[in-house]
Amino acid sequence: MSHKIRKYLLAPFIYTAAILLLFEEWLWNASKRLFARLPLIPFIARLESWIGNFSPYAALAIFVLPSLLLLPVKILALLSIAHGHPTLGLVIIITAKVLGTALVARLYALTQKALLTLPWFVRCRDAVLRFKDKMIAQLRATHAWQQVQAGMATFTAMRRNWWTGFKARWFNSKGQSNRLMRLIKKYAARRRDRGG
Repeated sequence: MSHKIRKYLLAPFIYTAAILLLFEEWLWNASKRLFARLPLIPFIARLESWIGNFSPYAALAIFVLPSLLLLPVKILALLSIAHGHPTLGLVIIITAKVLGTALVARLYALTQKALLTLPWFVRCRDAVLRFKDKMIAQLRATHAWQQVQAGMATFTAMRRNWWTGFKARWFNSKGQSNRLMRLIKKYAARRRDRGG
């Protein structure tokens, strides 16, 4: 009996952890793809090249810097919540999380080669990755995780079906908009009729 009670009490936390891990993984991958396009801008390309040539401890400093800079922002968010502005505090926290994760993902990609020359950093990174993999494996074994995954797969399929249907309704095979053109012509005809 106590096992069932514990299972139901832990279920919300498992769902929340599953959703947060999915979001974190998606955000890390999306930001890597987004920032990979930035080197097309000459200034960004020079800056990234410069960062990529840092010594190991300089690379470590630049890698840790965003986390330190975001600490005052997170404190500001907590103060906003404490002073009766929960929406503002939540927006600040989410924005800091998204931008911080994106920046850290890109900085790690740029400084990884130098960071991996530090044996203690490699040991710490491996320990964190082992812990994360263990937690993810435990979550994936739960019914809650499987339900979240199934829900995400259903949502993705619905979104793709909607987009395919939208394109089929509005565009013909040559990519020209049939319905949109008809609406524009109808509107233009009405304007002419009123003017004439």
